[in-house]
Amino acid sequence: MISKAYVFIDGLEDTPIVCGVIQIDEAQKTGRFRYGKSYLSRADVFALDPVNLPLSEHEHTTQFNKGVFGALADAGADSWGKKVILSLHTTKPKNALEFLLAGSGMGVGALVFSLSSSNSKTKYNKNSLGDLPMLLKAKDAILADEDIPPEAKVAFEYGSSMGGARPKTIVQDGDISYLAKFNRPDDIINIVKVEHAAMCMLNELPCRVANTLVQQTPSGDVLLVERFDLQKGKPNAHYLSANSIFNQNKVNTSVLSTSYTYGYLAEFIRKNGAEPLDAHDLYYRMVFNVFLGNTDDHSRNHALLYPFKHKHWRLSPAFDVLPINNSAQHSIGIGNDGREGTIDNLLSQSMRFGLKQFKAQKIIDEVRQLTNEWQSYFTQHGVGAGDIERLKAIIPNIN
Repeated sequence: MISKAYVFIDGLEDTPIVCGVIQIDEAQKTGRFRYGKSYLSRADVFALDPVNLPLSEHEHTTQFNKGVFGALADAGADSWGKKVILSLHTTKPKNALEFLLAGSGMGVGALVFSLSSSNSKTKYNKNSLGDLPMLLKAKDAILADEDIPPEAKVAFEYGSSMGGARPKTIVQDGDISYLAKFNRPDDIINIVKVEHAAMCMLNELPCRVANTLVQQTPSGDVLLVERFDLQKGKPNAHYLSANSIFNQNKVNTSVLSTSYTYGYLAEFIRKNGAEPLDAHDLYYRMVFNVFLGNTDDHSRNHALLYPFKHKHWRLSPAFDVLPINNSAQHSIGIGNDGREGTIDNLLSQSMRFGLKQFKAQKIIDEVRQLTNEWQSYFTQHGVGAGDIERLKAIIPNIN
């Protein structure tokens, strides 16, 4: 098994530049990372993670994620991506580092990986909107464990390292790169149209939200989410997920009100970010998720960006926003009562976002007023009557 690889950043120059080396001890489940001296001497140097991988000539170690530093894992595959990689590669990855190498150049953000210290793949994508019918058929074949045509294997590999459990890949339309997301046969609602409507609704609030559109084809609907980490098909920012910021191997009750929470992420933003009001943006998103029943608001669905042009950290635009269920049990902590999606819990830690309670209450009232209109709003954005009826059992009624 491979235990050592070089980490490159694509986007700072015309070709990727090496920034460090990662080594993993499988037996001890420990990872070691060291920045390269040439990278540390650059005028445009930045830390891949300002807390867990600060700039230093010293070696960093971690036992998080079996030795894969979060900032590196963010560029790798999640459950869908691993399914694609295992479906497409004759030589199967045997550990986390081999998965990073197999999907290198295809993931979110700017990091790519190589066995060579002198060169690595650039991030690229050759799929176009015209490929969507073929991609839809290939998606169905992957889900059904059927044979996949060779051209479809190549096409799907471009999105193999995008996170999440749902089928997706990357397509290009001129200078704009999109994450293309597909429905599954077992979905009880048209996820594509519902997610588009939810994202458009969130955009009515003072939040930065990724642009979305629905592409209708004879083979099915496709949600196109504009990539905010790419410009003209080339990386323009480093990406760091909340999962990496939390840096928690085990999530228990105590951390769900302290360090594995929206509030912890807000404090990170206020300390390390260039725009303190991003913490208010995050509060709006948290409240919206509670009112809409987006309980799949897990730590990989929140992130910070380091745009190379501006050289500072900002909360990324919102993405992956969708009604899931009315359980009021969220994936990360809301407040003093942990995962509970209640008004009292939303208010309980508002100061961590830089908000006094009266201001937090105004935000809650504003979001409530908007989400109370979800039925008419979703209808206007193409969600069918049958799905509206089914969503009544999914979207909570919070008082």
